[in-house]
Amino acid sequence: MFFSKKSDAEIKKEAPQWNISEKGLTDNINNIFYETAKLATAERKDSENNTHITVWYEGKYITNLLIESDKRNPFDNFNVRDCDDFIEDLPNIEFEDKNASALTLSVSFLIYKSKRYPTSSLRTQETDTGYEVYSYGNFLTIVNEDAAKNIEKAKHIYLSRKYGLANSSLRDHYSKLQLEKIESTKVANLDQNEILLTTETTPSFKVIKRLDVITSECVYGMNIFKDIFASLSDTFGGRNESIQNTLRDARKTALMELRKEAFSLGANAVIGIDLDYSEISGGGKSGMLFIVASGTAVIIEDLI
Repeated sequence: MFFSKKSDAEIKKEAPQWNISEKGLTDNINNIFYETAKLATAERKDSENNTHITVWYEGKYITNLLIESDKRNPFDNFNVRDCDDFIEDLPNIEFEDKNASALTLSVSFLIYKSKRYPTSSLRTQETDTGYEVYSYGNFLTIVNEDAAKNIEKAKHIYLSRKYGLANSSLRDHYSKLQLEKIESTKVANLDQNEILLTTETTPSFKVIKRLDVITSECVYGMNIFKDIFASLSDTFGGRNESIQNTLRDARKTALMELRKEAFSLGANAVIGIDLDYSEISGGGKSGMLFIVASGTAVIIEDLI
């Protein structure tokens, strides 16, 4: 199934520019393919009941198409998303300025004295003698009111196609998706083994966002053999390496879990670290070593 912006005579001479299928929309002239799932269309009927369609892809303007009144809208067959972002088309307009010099206006350019001026650069200003036309602030010529309105209309259409309509739900939708993609990329680029852990802020770093207070908990068993060695150390004096190693392992594990927790939030630092130790015992069983690490997950900016 196909449709085209060209006239019937032109269609007979060459293949259609646009082709729609279940998989997507194809621009046969530029050999570009657009996936159906990412398309959106807005339509409007004219006095002859023809359907004018604005086609968007991932929130960006693609083209305007005309479906004749006796033909079915092909997008309806493939569940393409509907939207309200219709942008009217503008055929080329030829007119004269106050000095009878010829001008040609399109959506993209104003042609004057064999030079092209982008419509986005144009501005009109009403004066006693007519409407002055400027390009990037430089005076070009003077035209009548109808010509000035068409120039402003062409500029509005061009900017709407390039940047989307103001208050567009379609543009807001894709802007939100883009922000989510950026945030997810930031998290994906973080290395949980390189997240900075510090107990205080320093002049070298600036906290740009505080995310949340986080904690990690670890429980270690103090088995009977370690208890025996501990009692011998208590009796004869000296350091108890077995207990020290247990404490060291518990601390490392708690901090590692704290890193993972910060990483899951998208943080690149934890400040205000606090470690608390306690022993849980009872019921005639060996004691349990309980350690809690806490801090504030933040995003910091390196100022060095």
